Amino acid sequence: MACPHPDLEPGAKCDCGYRKPYPKTDSSPTTKVISKRVPAGDAVAHEEVAVAAAEHLGVYGRPNWRWHLDTFAYAAVLLDASLKDVGRAS
Repeated sequence: MACPHPDLEPGAKCDCGYRKPYPKTDSSPTTKVISKRVPAGDAVAHEEVAVAAAEHLGVYGRPNWRWHLDTFAYAAVLLDASLKDVGRAS
């Protein structure tokens, strides 16, 4: 049986894991959903690391915090020459 998500406030999380989104405002940017696949056994750790990194950067909890985290990470990789071709070694 699906969770009915009883009268949640925007931003609140249901026991089933659903988080009610905040309503769009006139200043809300147009966005696009992008998803990725993570090995099932690594999903919890991956989420914990993402949250910890976003908190460290100070972007966690902001609208589109995952986008901010990804953008910072991509920039850091491109600015660090020692990371060039690291993925080719494996």
